[in-house]
Amino acid sequence: MKEYLKAQNKTNEIIVGNMIKPDELGRLSRSDSRWADNRKKSFQHRTIKKGEIYQFEFGKNYIPEMSYEHRGLVIGVKQKLLYVLPIFSYDLKKHTDVYHPVDFPSSKSDMFLLKSSDFSFISHDSVLKLNDIRTVSINRILYQQDGRIDPASDTYKQIESLALIKYFPGFFHDYEQDKKSIESLNDQIAALADDKKNLEQENEKLKAEIEALQSKLKSSMNN
Repeated sequence: MKEYLKAQNKTNEIIVGNMIKPDELGRLSRSDSRWADNRKKSFQHRTIKKGEIYQFEFGKNYIPEMSYEHRGLVIGVKQKLLYVLPIFSYDLKKHTDVYHPVDFPSSKSDMFLLKSSDFSFISHDSVLKLNDIRTVSINRILYQQDGRIDPASDTYKQIESLALIKYFPGFFHDYEQDKKSIESLNDQIAALADDKKNLEQENEKLKAEIEALQSKLKSSMNN
């Protein structure tokens, strides 16, 4: 109880001293209320799939981690744990360096620009935070957003690859090298198969010529 009162006093000092903006105070309060209401609740019973977008309560976190209520793209599901990339509004003045496959293809930014003109389910341009994968409980879901990014699409595959590069550059490099090695071996196997096929065709051709010569020779001997 003593530690709790101490923590509350510190929070109140921040509020009284105007060290927290009213908007954040509201989000912080809602976050605490949701935690108090839901911390003991049973797990939500719903099927979550990769590529789906939900509104999440990320809770209180340190900068630059994502905090409070935001959208998130599900990139992995492990029982009642979800792996999520946060989505938030794009600010041209604030986000001066973003990645986009067409507009900014050379950028190495940790933020992937989702243009409203490319995705019908967002009303304004947003950014996907590639370097802040969150492992969250299914109970952090507030509601499902309209639309999804198809895991089979080039956009989703690129998002997933870029996230892997951000988190596991060494692993991704080895993976790409192994992938190239496998492709090279498959090409060699295909070439050998073609050579075998060509040899078999040449062999059949020679057999036919031999049979034709033998038939001609036999006919000459009979005459």
